[in-house]
Amino acid sequence: MRKTILFTGVAFILIFSLARIGFAQQKSSFAPILREELVYGFNAFDGKGYSGGFVPETESTIYFIANHDNVISAKKTLVYFWPITGKYMAGFKDLNEEVKGTLEVLKESKVTKKLTKEDNVLSYPEGYFGEKSLFYKGEQALEEYDKYKEAMDKYYNELREYYDAQAEYRKKLDEFFEKIKKRRDDGEVGPLNIEIPKEPHPPKGPVFYVSEPKKDFILNLPLGNYQIRLRAEDGTIVEGSEKNVVVFTSRRTGGIGYEIIPGNRWTRRESCNDPAMIVYAAGENILYFRPYNQDEYNELYYNKLIDPQNEGREEKWKWVNTSPIEDVFLLFFGQGKLLEKIDKKPYYVNQIPGPELGYNIVEYNEKDYPYREPTFEGYQLNLSSQLRKTGYQIYLQKKDGNIPLVKSRREIRLLKKENSQFLYYLSFLPLIVGAVVFVQRKRKVKK
Repeated sequence: MRKTILFTGVAFILIFSLARIGFAQQKSSFAPILREELVYGFNAFDGKGYSGGFVPETESTIYFIANHDNVISAKKTLVYFWPITGKYMAGFKDLNEEVKGTLEVLKESKVTKKLTKEDNVLSYPEGYFGEKSLFYKGEQALEEYDKYKEAMDKYYNELREYYDAQAEYRKKLDEFFEKIKKRRDDGEVGPLNIEIPKEPHPPKGPVFYVSEPKKDFILNLPLGNYQIRLRAEDGTIVEGSEKNVVVFTSRRTGGIGYEIIPGNRWTRRESCNDPAMIVYAAGENILYFRPYNQDEYNELYYNKLIDPQNEGREEKWKWVNTSPIEDVFLLFFGQGKLLEKIDKKPYYVNQIPGPELGYNIVEYNEKDYPYREPTFEGYQLNLSSQLRKTGYQIYLQKKDGNIPLVKSRREIRLLKKENSQFLYYLSFLPLIVGAVVFVQRKRKVKK
């Protein structure tokens, strides 16, 4: 008996030890393998602003839009493969070493340009998280950054003055209450003629943001295929710096698309870029439309522009938002009649405190939210559950001259939820048919 217990204990310890070793090996296999590589970091014009990224060693081609400034620089960093996204990631925080040299641009194997690094900044007129970004280079870049620094210095000075005024306000407020208490203790009744201290208002910081100046190569090329390479200071070509460059342009311009914000899930915005697309809405719903001008680009080229590791189809084209459409009304038609004429308004997403973790989208009012900016602007379309299923369209109409924009037309269809429970019953139909067939075959086998 003792031998059995001893054997069982030893076996358990052995199994436990092997399991720990296996788990440790498995855990170590999860750690990504870091590899030092020469990569190109870039900020590329994407049709409406600038998108940043990097080109790993595995990608041989870089894509840019023609006749626009694009920023590129060679760096040594640590690269690792991330299985969750299926892409290579760069560890710039651990290693971000600048590779010095001159960038050569080749066309048909002949050097056409030799570029040195220039000062450049990105400016965000609506704030860092705004939709618009502008590119400046050279002396203008330094001037824009100086303007931003001056605005920030002014804001910090006003902030210090506000803190001093706030401390003085608290002091006067304490004196105010002491005076009231003393006069009441002395037996004085009725209204007291004592001036109430006024609370100071905090200053508003600058809305715009400008990135710190940095030196990069600036590529601005016409339509075509090119090659780039980095020539080191000793005259040699830097290993791994040779890349193909495809410079493309839009096939069509002047399209109109919509970004649609559903009222019940405002963070999951949807796009309606093609005039042939139909907008489906289930039950009673509130939709916020944001119209954009659009250009049409090759799908593969544009996807690779945003991220060189993206995929796409070279034979397919896609519409891309370029700039918001301003000074228009949104017209809602139904059954051949104009049902509503909607103007653009600012809205604020108000989070509901507590365990519910919900939110309300309310029309923004500076009096209600004095120190906050609107979350977004858009055209609110309230779709009632009483509306019929089909026969609805939206258009844009210019405020100046009431001119309708033909390319802005979209069809809207409403999905009704009445009798939707019958769909669940239909899902049992294949099971019932299968059961009947099984019983019939079983009877035939018995016969």
